[in-house]
Amino acid sequence: MTVEDESARNPVARGLIAVVLGAYVCVLGAYTLVCGIHDFTAVGWVGMGIAFTCYVAIAVVLCVTVVDDLTDAQARIVAGLTVIAVTATWASAAHAYTGALGAYQPMLSSSTVVAVILMLRGRSALAWTTILIRVVIGLVLGPLTGSGLWFNAVLPRASLTILFVATCAAVLLAPQIAEMRALGIRRRDANSGTDRTAGVGLADRGDRIRRIDARVRPLLTKVAEGGDLTVGDVAYARLTEARLRDGIRGRGLDVPRIRDAVWAARARGASVTLLDDGGLVDLSAERSSAVIESVADVVDAELADLSLGDVVVRIAPAGRDPVATVTIVSQTSRRRVEFGVDGFVLRTVRT
Repeated sequence: MTVEDESARNPVARGLIAVVLGAYVCVLGAYTLVCGIHDFTAVGWVGMGIAFTCYVAIAVVLCVTVVDDLTDAQARIVAGLTVIAVTATWASAAHAYTGALGAYQPMLSSSTVVAVILMLRGRSALAWTTILIRVVIGLVLGPLTGSGLWFNAVLPRASLTILFVATCAAVLLAPQIAEMRALGIRRRDANSGTDRTAGVGLADRGDRIRRIDARVRPLLTKVAEGGDLTVGDVAYARLTEARLRDGIRGRGLDVPRIRDAVWAARARGASVTLLDDGGLVDLSAERSSAVIESVADVVDAELADLSLGDVVVRIAPAGRDPVATVTIVSQTSRRRVEFGVDGFVLRTVRT
């Protein structure tokens, strides 16, 4: 999936959830408004207004986090707002003391909806804690409403059934839900990394093209104008060709210190091969830089006076140890310098 595809999906997912929750909140508000015209006192309007505001805030939090993990703080905010909404609803009913709870029931039942959502977001323990607090509040304030059916409103049988079903679903589907969310997070992280590194990659390619152009253009211009090629021109062309190969096969080693040392050694007659098999990809930027810096130190020292011999500088494949090696074969010795992921020299092997 491309970055554009992922970016397009997130607003769509948020939009869909926003429509569903928005519709629910609107219906809840409309029902409460219609019923309240006949049943609510001034204090009751204040209490129900607080409860409705809490559910609106909960809907906003759930919409914002629909494509992300629900953090502990966000989950606690949702649970806290639910408790406030339930308390305000029961308090309004108790203050009215009309004996009728029909106008208040949707606000109370909405706490069940929030609890189910929390369960499906991996917060079953918090959801049940919220439900237990809701029951306690109902047991305390319910008798003060003057309704003979207050106990049924504390936790209706249908709500209890839904909660148990949601709990079972959350437990049974927890591995699948966690895996889907983990995949989504990894995909977003990868896309985010692509966005962050895209500019760096373009700048790096542009810099490489400018360096190639600076070296190749004079020679190509000379050829195009029909000029005679000297031995030096041929040698320069071969060095440039080798530099181009380094940029392809040894991209991670394509840094100024190594480039300059390799160019000078090749000009003196040494054979130098740069290979990058991708072992730095899994390392942090700090560790990668440390490895390259250490390799550059060794390459600088080994190639400083080398005119005859073979040198192979290699970054190993990902997961290999050592992560990089510099092998030097001269007329008098053969040795291999090995580097660890922290950039330090692990050992020097002489054969």
